[in-house]
Amino acid sequence: MTIPVSKIETLLGVLTIKLNEDNFVKWNYQLESVLQRYDLYSHFDGTSVCPSKYVITESEGVTTELTEDYRHWIQIDKSLLSLLIATLSDEAIEYVIGCKSARDAWLSLTDRYASVSRARVNQLKTELHTIHKGGDSVEKFLLRLKHIRDQLSAAGFKLSDDDIIIAALNGLPQEYDMIKTVLIARETPIALKEFRAQLLSVEKNIES
Repeated sequence: MTIPVSKIETLLGVLTIKLNEDNFVKWNYQLESVLQRYDLYSHFDGTSVCPSKYVITESEGVTTELTEDYRHWIQIDKSLLSLLIATLSDEAIEYVIGCKSARDAWLSLTDRYASVSRARVNQLKTELHTIHKGGDSVEKFLLRLKHIRDQLSAAGFKLSDDDIIIAALNGLPQEYDMIKTVLIARETPIALKEFRAQLLSVEKNIES
């Protein structure tokens, strides 16, 4: 059962991320998670179809009276559209002006922000292959790699854990040469979680 219309506006309190040029993946993840929790995401992905608008009777056929299902569906959809708009930056709002439904607004935003241009994809791939840890902590370095991975994923380019590990190893400074040698010589793959743990351990030893 879907959440009552009166309750939808209360969801804004948990939707803390406003969509802008650089955070579509995070914004989408939060929005989708919250709406799926309350069985409302179907208005965005198109699986919830608008019911018949007018009442049909045997004596009159199609009347001008609106069906209760239609009234309720429209109330829910307009409330979700308002909720969606409230999570947008001033720039992002420009792409939903004129949209009549939550689905239309969602498609417009996805087309604008999830469809990364070829030039942007090539830039992200270059960043992946040339990234260096520098003065960042291991945690921050891996988060930078994850950010690149997420953006490529949103554009339809999937990266494996091995791709991320190789990129990370190439970007580590000389202090990590020993662990780099050990990991490269491994005959079995290493999980990303274990890889992170080993780098954090080396970082701790270096600091001490």
